[in-house]
Amino acid sequence: MNPRETSRRLPPLAPGPQIPILPISTAIIRPKKNSTACLACKQSKKKCTGPPPPCKTCEATEGECIFDETLDRRRKVAVKRTIDELEYHKDVLHSLLGFLRSADPENIARLMAVIRTNASLEDIVTAISQNIFDYPRFTSPLCRNCADIDEREAQLSPLSTESNQRRSFVSLEKLCDIPLFRVPAKPWTSVTDDDHLVSHLVSLYFTWDHPCSQLIDQKLFLEHMVSRNTDSEFCTPFLVNSLLSVASAYSDLPEVLAVTHGVNSCGQHFYDEAEKLWKAEEGRATLVNIQGILLLGCFLEAQGKPEAGWLMIRQAVQLAQDFGIFQVPRIPYRNPRAISADMQHVAALTAWGVFILNCQMSMTLRKIANLGRPIFWPYAQKHHSDGIAWTPYPRSNQIECTSRPALLRCVMTELIKLMEIAWEIHGLLFERAFGSDPGDIWAAASDFHRRLQNWSRNLPKALDIDDQPVPQVLFLHTVCHQKIIALFSIFVESPDFAFTPHPSLSKQAEGIRYQSAKEIARFLAIQRRFYGLKHIPYHMLEATRTSLLALLPDLESDESVEAFAELCQHIRAFSTRFKSAKDAIEVIKSTARKLCIKLPIGVASLLDDPGTYADHAQDLHG
Repeated sequence: MNPRETSRRLPPLAPGPQIPILPISTAIIRPKKNSTACLACKQSKKKCTGPPPPCKTCEATEGECIFDETLDRRRKVAVKRTIDELEYHKDVLHSLLGFLRSADPENIARLMAVIRTNASLEDIVTAISQNIFDYPRFTSPLCRNCADIDEREAQLSPLSTESNQRRSFVSLEKLCDIPLFRVPAKPWTSVTDDDHLVSHLVSLYFTWDHPCSQLIDQKLFLEHMVSRNTDSEFCTPFLVNSLLSVASAYSDLPEVLAVTHGVNSCGQHFYDEAEKLWKAEEGRATLVNIQGILLLGCFLEAQGKPEAGWLMIRQAVQLAQDFGIFQVPRIPYRNPRAISADMQHVAALTAWGVFILNCQMSMTLRKIANLGRPIFWPYAQKHHSDGIAWTPYPRSNQIECTSRPALLRCVMTELIKLMEIAWEIHGLLFERAFGSDPGDIWAAASDFHRRLQNWSRNLPKALDIDDQPVPQVLFLHTVCHQKIIALFSIFVESPDFAFTPHPSLSKQAEGIRYQSAKEIARFLAIQRRFYGLKHIPYHMLEATRTSLLALLPDLESDESVEAFAELCQHIRAFSTRFKSAKDAIEVIKSTARKLCIKLPIGVASLLDDPGTYADHAQDLHG
């Protein structure tokens, strides 16, 4: 049969079902699985939408949404944290063994008493750190945030008996430390080639020391230090080493000690390097040399060598007069008219730095100031220093590491005004008072008192004691009251003055001194509350010492005892870093014995036993 015919006979096929063709884009997409849940969702066992915070659950409940990846043991960050914790426990063990080998029986007994109270590891570490102030400190890596790091400290291991070399354990605080300013170590110093250490010290100096005593221009100094140009007019190896010697006292790193475990050797190697470089200068009068000599004078004073520091300051005075910065600033072999605006600014800043330090130290040591005021203003025109910010450094020093205006121009301007009054007070105390009528001297002192009060009342709004003032603002107020205490010291019976005031004048003078001392304690309490006792500008030490001596005769008053205890905390904190503070404590104790004054038990313990310092400080403030 013909195939064509066969096809004609077959019945037609019925249409089949329509099969839809799915587009490729409609493939099934599985929901993304979140590997991290926030702490709130974990606690309530709810499904979490994952980071970034807030997750949907916390957003709906308006709760705090925190993601902590370190809790997930599968992650590298958790492994790193475990390693850090193991290293920390290893360091604590080494410190404990070293302490047991080297400490005296009394300190060992005190530590054992802490251990037997089922104290935590952190409490044991704190006990070790409080009992040995001669050991450098490092911070526990368990303290993950700024709030925890402030009070938790431990000790480095002492010298190894096998190798006779110092074993130092690098802390997490040092590893995570980010200096405010990055500057090179070379070619500025031969003491170290560690850029981080030098950057750390420079950052400490411009945070805690410089704002209260502006001997150099911060911005110009840093710019020229970064350039590595040793022929700079604003930065030289001599100036850098002088600065590093002063800054070392604010650091807890072991590298700042010239002698292992010798806290009194802090910054000594930088000082020795600066001294060697100064000898090579052969007395050449330049701005950087004047600035370096001023810093060395401050270093010696802080190390408990005030007479040597005074000689250094007087040497800076002579150099400044030779250079001409107390008249028209000039640079040898150059046309004075060609001096740049930056050089004029730094010259005026240095001149006032010489004047202020000379006036302050001469009043402390009861020397003749013998120096007139400079004629040029350091901030005569708008300057780049106006935009500098101030941040607490290191960042572990306090909870909220916020940047605030440094107020350098404003602080320096008001400090100059204050020191001009202080310079006239110096003349009254050490020149006019001898052989003069007590009534006339009282009238002059009362006039100075009114001027100091007017200075305080007329401070710019920027220098008000606000919610969280920067330390240099508190410093200004403490200096004002320190000058009031010094002003009326001549009316208090003292063998230091050949002057016999009327008893009624002595009583009035004592009342004024007590009030100013309490005000200084109040300002220092603000400093402690916001920035702790770990870092306090050294320039507040003299006000602290003066206030303690002024309050000694008034310890029958509860208000005076409270202020005295506050001041004791600060001078004890100073004594862990500055030899001059240790000497001041001995003067206070000897004066109390001489006057037959019995110190309150808690306060006496603060001054007598460094090991119990932190415990009593906490008790006094609840």
